[in-house]
Amino acid sequence: MERKISLNGNWNLYIGDEINLPKSSIENYQKLKKITATVPGNVELDMSKAGLLDKDLFKGMATVNSMECEKYGFWYETKFQTPKYSNDERVFIRFGAVDCIADYYINGKKAYSSNNAFIPQEFEVTSYLKTDSQNILAVHITPSLVGELECEYAGSMFCTSSASLFSLRKPAHAYGWDIFPRAVTAGLWRDVDIVIKNQYSFENVHYKAYLGEDGKTASLKFFISVNAPVCELMKAGGLTLKIKGVCKESEFSTKATLSRIKAAKPTVLIENPKIWWPRGCGEANIYDTTIGLYNGDTLVEEVYLNVGIRELKLDRTDTLKCEKPRFHFIVNGKEIFCKGSNWVPMDAYHSRDKQRYVRALSLATDIGCNMLRVWGGGVYEDREFYDYCDRHGILVWQDFMMACQKVNINEEIKENLRNEFKTVIKTLRTHPCLAVYSGDNEIDAMLLNMNINPDTNIVTRKILPEVIEEHDPFTPYVASSPYVSGKLVTERRQCEEILPEQHLWGARDYYKADFYKNSKACFVGETGYHGCPDVESVKEIVDEEYVWPIYNEQWTLHSSDQFGSQHRVKLMDDQIAQLFGIRADNIEDFSLASQISQAEAKKYFIERVRIKRPYTGGILWWNLIDGWPQMSDAVVDYFYRKKIAYDYIKRSQAPIILMLDEMRDWHFPLIASNDTLNDASGEYEITDIENGEVILKGEFVAKANTSTEIAKVNLLYSTKKMLLIKWTIDGKEYYNHYLAGMPPFDFDTYKKWYKKLNEITERK
Repeated sequence: MERKISLNGNWNLYIGDEINLPKSSIENYQKLKKITATVPGNVELDMSKAGLLDKDLFKGMATVNSMECEKYGFWYETKFQTPKYSNDERVFIRFGAVDCIADYYINGKKAYSSNNAFIPQEFEVTSYLKTDSQNILAVHITPSLVGELECEYAGSMFCTSSASLFSLRKPAHAYGWDIFPRAVTAGLWRDVDIVIKNQYSFENVHYKAYLGEDGKTASLKFFISVNAPVCELMKAGGLTLKIKGVCKESEFSTKATLSRIKAAKPTVLIENPKIWWPRGCGEANIYDTTIGLYNGDTLVEEVYLNVGIRELKLDRTDTLKCEKPRFHFIVNGKEIFCKGSNWVPMDAYHSRDKQRYVRALSLATDIGCNMLRVWGGGVYEDREFYDYCDRHGILVWQDFMMACQKVNINEEIKENLRNEFKTVIKTLRTHPCLAVYSGDNEIDAMLLNMNINPDTNIVTRKILPEVIEEHDPFTPYVASSPYVSGKLVTERRQCEEILPEQHLWGARDYYKADFYKNSKACFVGETGYHGCPDVESVKEIVDEEYVWPIYNEQWTLHSSDQFGSQHRVKLMDDQIAQLFGIRADNIEDFSLASQISQAEAKKYFIERVRIKRPYTGGILWWNLIDGWPQMSDAVVDYFYRKKIAYDYIKRSQAPIILMLDEMRDWHFPLIASNDTLNDASGEYEITDIENGEVILKGEFVAKANTSTEIAKVNLLYSTKKMLLIKWTIDGKEYYNHYLAGMPPFDFDTYKKWYKKLNEITERK
């Protein structure tokens, strides 16, 4: 059995200027400046704690000040006692993740090197250990910029959208993004363990679920391969695999013998299975499954899985110009409408990501998400993230970590990518939440803008598909989000408009502009609208003298602009002027008006896509929560304070909702959208929220898993009102609202409407 000894905790951290001074070495690094480091951690966090950087690494201009660290090399150092192990065991050290270019030394001897910040690094140290004595483990991290600047670039790099990161496997956002600061960090950012292994291990563990046509049976086909001594596999009886899964009162078990073979494909039939469903369509049933490897009666290794019995496919076309354009997820034979958010890293310093999971993911379930897209400019999340999604019915759209810039390719980078892809796929493939692999974020669109055929990208057209085919042929794959087939590359603008899955950003002007209203996308993979955080948060983001007025360097930086442009600050200001016809003259009104503008916009985006069901398959808005303190599209800020959009979205993502479509033929259609798998019926009432006047009421039937027009509301565009939509199903009341009329709206009047809306919905 594998045994682990944690090396987490306090380490020594030595800091040296590797740009302007001779590089340190294993012989002299201990002469450098030394501070205490926390592992897992990032060097900036340790330097801040030691007083070498700002106490608050995010407030004001602190991230700019931290850029000084980009020239430093770092040496991590710890001591550990040689563990006890038998003659048939070996000792490894496993780093959960290291950012980024690292050399590893045991007792002064180099044992390993790595240059990938995304995946675990593991190497054997048995021969380096001192007998019954203390050992010194040292890790040298070369500055990422040094490694990047020493790489040879291909001429094709001119087609990328930025000039930061081409060659290193490191989070793209670290070099500055419109949602993150520049933080070219370093560190041992996931757990570090001594791992003692025997001669037995699992090489592959995978399974595929099949549902019986009658719905009363299911089968699970496992594929398991092991590493074991050849003599044990060759002997009579060989080794035994025992598999057992339990979900409530349902259980399954099976076993297989490994004799003269190292792999088995056992199949188990389950009567009356507990099916896994996405949130809102049924229970996310999980079979807690143990797979044990036995030598005789002795358990020599085991692994634990979340097994979900479900079938999933992605029904899509390459273009909207076909008889039936599609981008729809089908789960257990049912079309699932996907509502959710793009998921960005929880912190600019990733050692702090995992500690924010529980609170952030509980927001995702509370707000009604049944899908999260792990965005390609960040990191692959920890197992805890996927475990949560497994057990809460949240489908995961998984990008590979490539975003908005083509990767520099040579043979070494190809091998690095193949190893990364293989590691990630083997880690994620057994999670029932996994819905689709996406090769990258927006690189197809970027190449299209340069009049380059995206099919020339060998990473997403050749390398990645080959690895997926080898290690997980069951999970759907799209080469990019949005995906552009090379067959469509004729005229750029026309091509973008005929993609079934689209990112709807546009100019971010009036949220009901034609760009949003007339979109024909079947699936919206990204769309968003800025909203200022609460005043309380603003005061934690910028220094006191920069809180108001807003056109200053600290607001600019915390609108995540790395080049000094005030575009996003002005965007929020203009969006307020568009909706209310005013320019706020104080931070309180600016924050409130901006949040209202964002809330109405995101509500509109979600409802527009839901109204068009069954043509549409889903929408993933940008985004749930910030990874650093900023003014952004997020509906929950870094400090977990909810913006107004949070409650608006929560209502708009209800499993069953009544909504008003935009005017056609002198009326506003009243739409019932039902994302559950059962018909629902009830009563509705639409009133003027200001005076309680009843505008329309009646009964309705919301057909299962689609949207249905149930009534017509006569109202003029010139009438400015907030309409309260109330409906009752099985004695429970639900609410939505509709902002009728065209801007500008009177700000003071809207505040009165908003107060009444809160009073009514909170009372509910």
